[in-house]
Amino acid sequence: MSFLSIWNELNNLGSFILGGGVSHRQIILSCGGERFVIPVTPKTYKVETEQTNRVVDILDTGEAQLFGNRKLKRLSFSCFFPQPNHAYPFVVGDDMAPSECVELLEKWKEGKKAVRVIITDSPVNLMMAIKSFDYREQDGSRDIYYELKFIEWRDLNTPLANNEKQVEKLTGLKKRPVGTTIPPRPSSIQRARDILDASRKAYGKYKYWRSLRDKNNLKYLALKNLRQIVVDKEQKKS
Repeated sequence: MSFLSIWNELNNLGSFILGGGVSHRQIILSCGGERFVIPVTPKTYKVETEQTNRVVDILDTGEAQLFGNRKLKRLSFSCFFPQPNHAYPFVVGDDMAPSECVELLEKWKEGKKAVRVIITDSPVNLMMAIKSFDYREQDGSRDIYYELKFIEWRDLNTPLANNEKQVEKLTGLKKRPVGTTIPPRPSSIQRARDILDASRKAYGKYKYWRSLRDKNNLKYLALKNLRQIVVDKEQKKS
């Protein structure tokens, strides 16, 4: 065994002692009913969080910061999948061949499925997608060294949004999900504060007030509490 190999094994033994040996810290991945515990707990992991804050220059005041929404979290860690016949004492996860570990993670990544990532005794318990999975052999031990990067997954209740099959080849536009329809515009508005309010309720925008004025023969636009405003069903939104 090379000096580099011995050094790597000592580092991972230190990882076991500091991160997983006493408390048996584990990284648990689950996806689609399958569960995988990383065999050797990495020495370190990294979580990246970011906010979409902006700095603007205000006249006569100077710079000011505007708070934005948080961005998706990033998680990364690296370690190795050991050959079971080495019988390393610091294995705290699944006793799988390195090739089996690689095959499972590649299946999850290419299957475009969210993965639950839990690092025990830590704040990490997130639904994530595998962004990248790089692996290599480096010392002839048949252990496979890897780097995993995840991005947080948020379910936006749009199950067909990532379905490539619903794109029209002719137009390049996505098909409307089956079973969904555009709700019809009301034929009349029962009550509105004024003509602009009636336009917003009828068409979602204020700019169609002229259509309502002409349809209802209104002479005064400042009328209050308009009742039974007739809506032009053929009015198109721009």
